[in-house]
Amino acid sequence: MRRWFMALSIVMLILSTWLGLTKGQIVPIQRNILYVHVPNSIGALLGFAALLLASVGYLVTERQIYDWIAAASAEVGTVLASILNATGMIFSRAEWNVWWTPSPRLISSALLWFLYVVYLILRTSLPGSRRRRARICAVFGIIAFLDVPMVYISARFIPDIHRPDFSFESSWQTLALVLGIAGTIALAGVLIWLRADLLRRRFELENQLHN
Repeated sequence: MRRWFMALSIVMLILSTWLGLTKGQIVPIQRNILYVHVPNSIGALLGFAALLLASVGYLVTERQIYDWIAAASAEVGTVLASILNATGMIFSRAEWNVWWTPSPRLISSALLWFLYVVYLILRTSLPGSRRRRARICAVFGIIAFLDVPMVYISARFIPDIHRPDFSFESSWQTLALVLGIAGTIALAGVLIWLRADLLRRRFELENQLHN
């Protein structure tokens, strides 16, 4: 099942890239980075949503599987948030001749990445039992989710140098973006699935070695 999802996500991303470079090319050329920037921004936000749900699930049930899903979501989300901020800086440089400005949208996006990183640091640095660490990280994951609506609000309702939205000139451009979003979400889901399974296997192996 995971192989099929992985293959499907890769096919969608390849098609999105091909369409973005050919039939769906945006003028001026630097705006084509939107085909990467937008899907990864959505993926990063959904990663935080998965982290939120898994954190709530762990606090309610204390089932280990939710902690593994939370950790996997944070790791994948960090990668997506890194791509989000990197492509945003590249676009900003090409569009407005500045790498970064302290606008509400950019600050909230940078904070999104920072919160992901802090979460991962907490998972590896907190002393005490595995259960205590998981509970603290779950609480942090829930609180950190508050930045997600801030990202949306800053993008839609707070004026800055960025446009709140954009329109395409052809259906090919829309198709390229939709495929990019779907492929990125599918790939992120598969990677979270794989990573959570690896964490489970490592947990079982450690238990076997200690017994």
